[in-house]
Amino acid sequence: MNPAAGGGRHSADDLRRQFAPVPVEESVPGRLAEAIGRAIGVGAEFVGVAGGDGTIRSAADALRGQPVPLVAVPAGTRNHFARQLGIADFDDAKAAMSGRTEAVDVGEVNGRPFINNSALGLYPQLVDRRQRFQTRGLPKGLAQLIANFIVLARGHRVAVRVNGVPYRAWLVFVGNGHYGDNIFDLTARDTLNQHVLDIRLLRGDRHLARIRVLGAVLLGRLARSPLLIRELSSEITFDFDADQVEVALDGEVETLASPLRYCSRAGQLHVLIPGAVDSPKPHVLRLAALAGGDDR
Repeated sequence: MNPAAGGGRHSADDLRRQFAPVPVEESVPGRLAEAIGRAIGVGAEFVGVAGGDGTIRSAADALRGQPVPLVAVPAGTRNHFARQLGIADFDDAKAAMSGRTEAVDVGEVNGRPFINNSALGLYPQLVDRRQRFQTRGLPKGLAQLIANFIVLARGHRVAVRVNGVPYRAWLVFVGNGHYGDNIFDLTARDTLNQHVLDIRLLRGDRHLARIRVLGAVLLGRLARSPLLIRELSSEITFDFDADQVEVALDGEVETLASPLRYCSRAGQLHVLIPGAVDSPKPHVLRLAALAGGDDR
């Protein structure tokens, strides 16, 4: 477990009581690969990792390509990946230990993995501001609307070439798996095993683009705006004028070298999820039909 995850609200002793007799070891993310390697070396049937999405991403990096499955234990702040697997709390994680194994996709950019999404431009600011409004008691929908309006009104565009085609954009989003229509909703994926990246680019290079985007935000029509480019693909390349680019990977910012080459690594991570081996697969893992999408 990552003892700092979720503001440290869970201790190793909490996990030992919940998951006995499974041994529990504290590990900071930087030492997680080493701890996972030791567990695999002694023949662990699975590796449970308690932490937030950043911690789970580190675990996925160490476990991808391995036959040993991961149990994502939600001990962070938002736990999007664990919830996507049907694991909302410690009881669900305990049920997953005797559940079934599924192979899920992992997103990758320049060799760095992500389990939820990667973003450039204004997207990280939008999410952060929305969450701050929510902590003040605003409903999620209203918090999102205000955050979108403020950040888009003040934001700066980035110059990017997408597979060689130039754009100026306010934000670029790449999701591991097919998300819903709301481009700012981090929690609504249809599938984690269809070998697809959900790519969205909000253009800022058309006539009156800022006013048109702000109007679409106010009317709740941004998902249908002609300034929003959306594509489903297994790989894509973004090229920038700068040699180094700040990229958000599952909410954590890293500096990577341009160009950014994204791809979907199909079935690279094995996970344990709640449910009997012969029970129907949950919606989050089914091979969903992409209505109106480019099913490549």
